[in-house]
Amino acid sequence: MKSLFRSLSIKAKMFFTFAGAYTVMITIIGVAIYISNVNQMKNQTYSLSKVLSAQFSRTVDLYFQDIERLSLAIFTDSYIQEALSNYEGQSLNEDVMIRNSLYPRLFNQAYPHSGIEGITIYTNEGTSFYYEKSGGMEINNEPMEKEWMAFLNHQKKDVFSLLPSKQISMKNGDRKWIVSLVRNIYNIPQRKKIGSLKIDINIDVFEKLLEIENVEELENHLRILVLSENQTVIYDHMNKRTGEQQIGLNLLQTRGDQSKTEPLNWGTKSYLYTNDYSSFTNWDTIVLIDNEFLQYERNQIMLFIGISGLVAISIIAFISYLLSHHIAKPYIKLMKKMKRVEEGDLTERMELIGNTEIDVMTRVYNNMLDSINQLITGVYESTLAEKNAKISALQSQINPHFLYNTLNVMKSISRVKGVEEVAEISESLADLFKYSMRDLDKQVHLFEELNHIDNYMKIQSHRFKDRFTLEQWVSDEAKQARIPKLLIQPLVENAVTHGLRDKRKGGVIQLNAYENNDQLMIEVCDNGIGMTAQTLEKVKKKLNSRIVDSEGGGLGLHNIAQRMKLMYGHHFGIEMESRENIGTRVQIVLPFQTNKV
Repeated sequence: MKSLFRSLSIKAKMFFTFAGAYTVMITIIGVAIYISNVNQMKNQTYSLSKVLSAQFSRTVDLYFQDIERLSLAIFTDSYIQEALSNYEGQSLNEDVMIRNSLYPRLFNQAYPHSGIEGITIYTNEGTSFYYEKSGGMEINNEPMEKEWMAFLNHQKKDVFSLLPSKQISMKNGDRKWIVSLVRNIYNIPQRKKIGSLKIDINIDVFEKLLEIENVEELENHLRILVLSENQTVIYDHMNKRTGEQQIGLNLLQTRGDQSKTEPLNWGTKSYLYTNDYSSFTNWDTIVLIDNEFLQYERNQIMLFIGISGLVAISIIAFISYLLSHHIAKPYIKLMKKMKRVEEGDLTERMELIGNTEIDVMTRVYNNMLDSINQLITGVYESTLAEKNAKISALQSQINPHFLYNTLNVMKSISRVKGVEEVAEISESLADLFKYSMRDLDKQVHLFEELNHIDNYMKIQSHRFKDRFTLEQWVSDEAKQARIPKLLIQPLVENAVTHGLRDKRKGGVIQLNAYENNDQLMIEVCDNGIGMTAQTLEKVKKKLNSRIVDSEGGGLGLHNIAQRMKLMYGHHFGIEMESRENIGTRVQIVLPFQTNKV
């Protein structure tokens, strides 16, 4: 892994380092936020259910306290006290009179309470007077003592009891769930039992008492139950298990603070729950919240954090890429330029960008190239001086006048003998030597170089007969321009030697020269064999290299390019174009100068 990281570029290293560090940091922050939000959400849900159960339990207590006060009002009614105290099983007519007298009293008591379905007053003799809110009042004979009556007989005289929910049939045929408040009636002041009272309350009153606000998202996961001590369901807000007994909830387990941390398993599901026990009704109000809701909320939090994290990581990755690119760009540029230097091109320079560290490296790099150029220039100039000294030595050894006189004698004899071709070759060769062997470091007019090329082509035409021709197009002002001596002839020689070597006929060498924007443009073109793209690229590299490489040819072009750079600078040189089997074009660009330099 370390070796793989080391092999990466500096740009990739910075990108992965920045992006990786920020990704780890965002991941840690995301996990912390997730844990915090999940715990906070769970605590808020628990607090909400706690408030809901306490509020509902308190509301139920208040309602049944009101019903208990109603029962006391009936208990203490003077007519009821007198009627029950004197009742000894009178005739039916007397029961009817009592019923007629009770009806308006019970109606007035029950009317303000919309949840009351009926009120029953029992005598000790087993006669009952049943007031039904929607159907008048009935007289029944129930000699058997009810279970709840026996229970109340053993309790204190002010004790009342709440009976579990049950279904009853109304006169109109409807069946309704009711819960009943029962108590004994004692005469005043002797406190002797004279009867019993039962008030039936419609279970629908719990719906009105249950006010659920701001829990819309909980509605499909919420379950509210009211249970008696023996686990009979007094009320189920989903209307599924009302009246059932022993539904599997451990009331002792649901009471206490453990509900805050321990889940409640009921049936096949797990619930977060709260329980509020009422000492007034002896009922437990249980609020169950399905763990699916908590899981859903956790998933929502995770989804939000995940999307936010991905967006943040994407933005940071983009910024990291831009930052690494900005930091690494100067180093990458410097590296590319140093590769060009490694290939022999010492013309590349870096520009200052205003960055302290990079500018220091730029100055050192540029100074290094300047020093190398100075060293190479010195060595190259020394080499040229050495070559010129050798040529001068050769010139001192061979008397030019003797050579010229000899070639002129050969020319005269050839013409006397009638061999005109030998005479023409001797004359051209004499002029060629005369031009080539004097003042090599001086500049000449372009027309002088053209005359020299004409002499060269005359000799080559005798050698190669009609295999190629030289075509010239040179403007008058260009002929007066001054150029280094022997600058163009090597290009023509290259065209003859390399470009047209396999040409048996129809070879053409085109020589053009003209002035353009204070520059002298010289072109030598041929329609020879040309070069492949790979060969052309190698020749161009040799032209730009400061290192002399004689392998593979191109030495003459290299010398011309270096002479031009030494004399005119790096902005001037040789340009080449070539296509295989089509030909080659070589262009020289020089400053246009007419005065002697």
